[in-house]
Amino acid sequence: MRLEETDRRLLRELQRDASLSMKELAERTAMSQSTAWRRVQDMEEAGVITGRVTLADPEQLGLTVSGMISVNMADQTKEGRREFEAFAKAHENVQQCFSVTGSHDYVLIIRTRDVKGYETFLMEELLSHPSVASTQSQLILRHYKNSTVLPV
Repeated sequence: MRLEETDRRLLRELQRDASLSMKELAERTAMSQSTAWRRVQDMEEAGVITGRVTLADPEQLGLTVSGMISVNMADQTKEGRREFEAFAKAHENVQQCFSVTGSHDYVLIIRTRDVKGYETFLMEELLSHPSVASTQSQLILRHYKNSTVLPV
């Protein structure tokens, strides 16, 4: 789908606040409600908009520890990678999973309630996965920027 400036305006507003009514969205983007609705529907059907979510403050929910874990795979087969990716997608503490270049195969961003939960995830779940050879872990001290807004 080729995005026009009106589509970009809609995306900027929806990324800031996905709870806007179609009336509010149309007003903020200077278009009619029916045009705004149609364009949003078109972007959803084309896969440009992949979902709408509510962002929660992890600290308010008691998820006070976050970390980045770099993972080296023991099993580089397609099946081994699939199994590891399925593990990462299914685990509630894994917020993001990236396949990366460089000295590691994957990087995970995780959230836990405390350091004990972080240790439990790392030692008892991640390192016990049959496809994992080794990890390198870093606790995140403070988030200075954590945005979901893409530059459109």
